[in-house]
Amino acid sequence: MNDVHHGGFTTSDAGEAAEALNRLIGRAQVHAPADESFRLAVSWAAAGPVMCRRARVGRGPTVRMGVESPQAINIAQVSGGSMTVRARGEHHRLGSGPYLMPQHRFTSAMEATDLTIVALDHAWAQDYAGELLQRENFRLQLTGTGPRHQAADHWARAVAHLSAVLSDPDAVAVPLVRAEAQRRVATALLNSFPSTFTDHHLPEETTTHLPGPVRRAVAYIDEHLGEPVDLAHLATAARLPAHQLVTAFRRHLGTTPGGYLRTARLDAAHHDLVAADPAHGDTVPAIAHRCGFPNLARFTTEYRAQYGCTPTETLNS
Repeated sequence: MNDVHHGGFTTSDAGEAAEALNRLIGRAQVHAPADESFRLAVSWAAAGPVMCRRARVGRGPTVRMGVESPQAINIAQVSGGSMTVRARGEHHRLGSGPYLMPQHRFTSAMEATDLTIVALDHAWAQDYAGELLQRENFRLQLTGTGPRHQAADHWARAVAHLSAVLSDPDAVAVPLVRAEAQRRVATALLNSFPSTFTDHHLPEETTTHLPGPVRRAVAYIDEHLGEPVDLAHLATAARLPAHQLVTAFRRHLGTTPGGYLRTARLDAAHHDLVAADPAHGDTVPAIAHRCGFPNLARFTTEYRAQYGCTPTETLNS
C-alpha cells in the first residue's frame, strides 16, 4: 500500500493554509479575514494517480483563494455554502452538480463552503484515454466545465465507489480493487465531461464485438458468479496469459477482470434483491453469498456505492 495515503489539516491562519495547499495541490494563495472567523479544514485520501479531498471553510466573511494546478484534473462538487470561480474573464457560480476546475490560474471565493474534489493526475488520465482509444501520442484536453447531458449521475456513482474503496482499509489494500476504482473514475471522467476524448469514436471492435479471450473470460464469470474466481481461473478460461488478459479487459471493456467480476456480482445481487420477497424468507446474507460475496459488510459498502442505497433497503422496497 505504498501508494495509498491519508491526511488532513485544520487551520485558522491564511498563511498556514496556503503553505499546506501548496504542498498538496500546487501553487495556492489564500486571502482571509485577519480575525478569528477564518477556518479551513481539509482531509484527503490518495491512491496513486487519484485523490479524494474534502474541504470545509468555516462560517464568516468570504475567503478567496488563487490556485494553479496544471498537473491535475480537479472535479469539484459543493454540498454546502457557496463558491464562485473566476478564470480568464469567465465567472462561474458552482451549483449542486460536478464542476471541472480550470487547470490554469484561477481564483475562487468561498463562504461557509463544504466542498468535495476528486483529482486525477493529468498524464495518467491521458495515457489511459489513449489506451482506450488505441491512439498513440493522444493528447487529452478538457473542453467544458460541466458534465455532458445526463452524465452527472454516472460521475456521482463512480465517485461514490472510489470514496468507498479509499475509506475501506481492506478494500484499498487489494491492488486489483484499488486499480479498478481508479480506472472507473477515470472512465467516468472521460465519458462525462466534454474533451478531446469525446471527439473520437472508440475502436469499432470495442463497441461491436469482443475478442475471443475476453468473451471466454466474461462467459466464465457469468457462469461462476457465486464461486471463488481469481485471475488465474480467468486466464485459464480465456487461454491467455494473465497480464495480457488484464490489458485486453482494459482496452475493450475499460476495466480489469476483477472489476468486471465485481460489477457482474453486484448486478446479479441487485437483480435478485429486487425480485426477492422477505415474506418468503429471502434475506440479504443469502443473496450476497449466492452472488459471490462472503463478506456481508464489504458487500453492503460496495452495493451502496453502486446503487445509492443499502441491500436491505432494496429488499424491503
